[in-house]
Amino acid sequence: MAVDGRYEVESSAIRSALVAEMAHSTVPASIMGCTLVGAASFAYASTGMSALLAAAIGGGLASMAKVALMQLQRRRCDLESPERAETNAWQTAHATITSLIAASVGLTATVIFLQPDLSLQMLGTGLIFGYCSGIVSRVAIRPKIAFVAIVLSAVPPTIAAATWSDAPHQIMATVFAIFLVGSFESVRHGHRIAVKHVGMRLAMLALAHKDPLTGLANRIGLRTAFQAMRPDDPVAVFCLDLDGFKTVNDRFGHAAGDALLRMVAERLVAVSAPDATIVRMGGDEFVILKPGLHRRSDLAACAEQITECLHEPFSLECDKVAIGASVGYASSPFKPADLDDLIIRADAESYRMKSIRRRRRSVDVAASVIRDHV
Repeated sequence: MAVDGRYEVESSAIRSALVAEMAHSTVPASIMGCTLVGAASFAYASTGMSALLAAAIGGGLASMAKVALMQLQRRRCDLESPERAETNAWQTAHATITSLIAASVGLTATVIFLQPDLSLQMLGTGLIFGYCSGIVSRVAIRPKIAFVAIVLSAVPPTIAAATWSDAPHQIMATVFAIFLVGSFESVRHGHRIAVKHVGMRLAMLALAHKDPLTGLANRIGLRTAFQAMRPDDPVAVFCLDLDGFKTVNDRFGHAAGDALLRMVAERLVAVSAPDATIVRMGGDEFVILKPGLHRRSDLAACAEQITECLHEPFSLECDKVAIGASVGYASSPFKPADLDDLIIRADAESYRMKSIRRRRRSVDVAASVIRDHV
């Protein structure tokens, strides 16, 4: 999140979140649509101007389309987070429909201000201010859309009011112009505040999903990644804990242990596929969630790759150390209902591998002792 002049620059995540927020204004959109249709219909009944009938029909249809768009977007976003192209498509749809509604408001108010009936002009004034205040409060999160809507709805009526030569109309046109300029600044301010708030919310959410020491995902991040997988995706879980980590921690201290854990995290990231979720569960225990993997030969190859990358010595400031890892894995041909079952199976396999390695070391030590005594 950076500042560019008077504007807050959006990251793609913030932009996606702000566009998604536009799907949650169905009640204000419905109220504004009813108000527009009612005002334009009343003015048409009073004047017989066909432009007002067109504004009532066009504004009503556009308002219904906006409500339908919001409902569709909300249902779609509830299923999964949209990609950048889809976010752009939602924003374009909102911009198009909002512009149509704004044009209907502008047409209604303009025709009204060209009529000598002051009571109708009071109705037009309320329509403009009501619509523009709604734009400032609800659409400021997308400033370009808000600016276009304010211009389309307020500039033509302001010009129409200014065509009258009497002082009240001139004052009214001046007030409209002043509020028009003020609304632009309100939109800028609203957008800056929205970007800051969403940025803070996303940052806090990211922290809640990450391990503060290694930057890997934590248990919450693991659950989130699992929930985002498609139901028909094969899924594999690798569980590992480090062999010899306690010795390093006891000999060189916690700072060296923390540095070692960060190096382990870097190697796991380097050896894992981009779609894998690497998790520090706590202490020296790690889990890797890998979608699309199920064949036993592939699982064994991945486990061997993880083991080999962690057997290479690590260069700490105090010394060069060598550790190992016991890796266990479990898989399912499709996304299971419960991730815990896979983790339990993979963890049990990890402890089985650790027991085998310990027995082998015990045998090797015993054989060495026997040779020494022969």
